[in-house]
Amino acid sequence: MIPRDLVRAYLIVVDKLASLTEAEKTLWSLIGINLVVFGFWQFPRMLPFMTKWFTHNPASRNSSITLVTSCFSHQEIFHLGLNMMGLYSFGMVIHQYLGREQFLASYVATGIGANVASHVLSIATRRYRPIMPSLGASGAIYGLLAGTAYLYPNASVSLVFLPFIPIKMGYALPAMMGFDLAGIMLGWRRFDHYAHLAGASLGLGYMHYGPNEIWAPLVRKVHEIRKSSRSSSSNQ
Repeated sequence: MIPRDLVRAYLIVVDKLASLTEAEKTLWSLIGINLVVFGFWQFPRMLPFMTKWFTHNPASRNSSITLVTSCFSHQEIFHLGLNMMGLYSFGMVIHQYLGREQFLASYVATGIGANVASHVLSIATRRYRPIMPSLGASGAIYGLLAGTAYLYPNASVSLVFLPFIPIKMGYALPAMMGFDLAGIMLGWRRFDHYAHLAGASLGLGYMHYGPNEIWAPLVRKVHEIRKSSRSSSSNQ
């Protein structure tokens, strides 16, 4: 016999999951992946494995796969919480505009691009020797923030360091990018400022050119390949 309260709780959870929108399902799935990865970081025995597979180091043999896995990896609860709050807030807007497939593709691509740009620029300016491994979704989140500012520049947002002062997105984004630029010039190392700037730049660029110049041709090409493949199969 299953306790009635347990059955009731199970039905409430199932009903809640069934009522989620497509955007909410996508975003909660991404948040869940980040939470699971964060949980593994909390076990000391897992640290060598997590460092090898969930931090990105260009000098490592695993650098291809860690370009992706590091975008879902956080060691500190503050870093995780801040990024997940940004993911849900700005991700909802961009998901509804782009749709699930395009949103996921642009989100992962922005995270990877921010990682690459961060390491390339760090080496080019010789700020960090040796190369420091990176992790976190900040680059991708900045891409979502920039995309939201591009779509709705007059919408208001409250910044973390100014929580009670609403600022228009069109002003908030330049202010945050200016903060990261100052961080680079002054040598601050608390945040990956290169990744932030790269993520924001990629987000702006994709929202301006991506849907029509990248995604639409890509979708057409995929459909052409599928159509050609089906025709070849039917002729055989």
